[in-house]
Amino acid sequence: MECLSVDSLKLDCPAKLNLNLSVVGKRIDGMHEIKTRFQLINLFDEMVIRRTSNKYVSIKTNLEPSIEDNNNIVFSAIKLLSDHIGKEIHCEVEIIKNIPLGGGLGGGSSNAAAALIGTNFLFKLGLSTEELMKLGEKLGADVPFFIFGKNAFASGIGQILEEESNYLDDKYLLLFPQIHSSTKELFSKWDDLNKSAQESILTNEENSFLPIFLDQNKDIKIIFHELCESNSFKLSGTGSTIFCAYNDVNEIEKTLKKIPSKWRHSFCEPLQCSPLLTYLK
Repeated sequence: MECLSVDSLKLDCPAKLNLNLSVVGKRIDGMHEIKTRFQLINLFDEMVIRRTSNKYVSIKTNLEPSIEDNNNIVFSAIKLLSDHIGKEIHCEVEIIKNIPLGGGLGGGSSNAAAALIGTNFLFKLGLSTEELMKLGEKLGADVPFFIFGKNAFASGIGQILEEESNYLDDKYLLLFPQIHSSTKELFSKWDDLNKSAQESILTNEENSFLPIFLDQNKDIKIIFHELCESNSFKLSGTGSTIFCAYNDVNEIEKTLKKIPSKWRHSFCEPLQCSPLLTYLK
């Protein structure tokens, strides 16, 4: 991350893995109570925020127009910040998306967190980390974690965070099946399960959504079980990214030969903290 000029700021927005994820209840407002362990990794979207004299907020990406301008969570984040301070914020935002969409890696939430942090810094608004986290809650359950910026155990709807002090030095192989997994749809399918099925999953699975995700994607299910014969693969969030920790490069090379040619993959390492913390008080 760097300050390009007094009028612009470049930020790296990290991805996260859910090392585990359990759905423990549903609140009367429809939100789900969870328990998870968040791990930051060195896979980043790149964001540049520029002040502009034009009276608008512009969001552009390297992907399709369907996630630009007011269709992007970053637009909502800046509007929320404007409403909070009672003053219009005008800026242009460019995002290079390297974190897969609908991959369970928190790319959108990380972008929203970066927008709140970066705009607060660039426009000298003076909001505290706690204030930004409260705003982040209104945008999405993972946004407060990305503002918190440290590996953490999370509970509640994801907003109650306890820093994880143990440092992991695992390397991770991430596999991207090239499908978009809908968090809303997966939670709905969880709600459709009877109590016995939910309890069975909570007892037997590190991620409550893994069996639901695999049953919904039969071709991925076959490959997942083949991969698990030699590595312990997990699902991040509600998918679609699956990942494993590894130490032996040769074994991982063998694993890569088993995945379909259309799948993407990435080698990642854990972060101790987010580079976004540079711009927080």
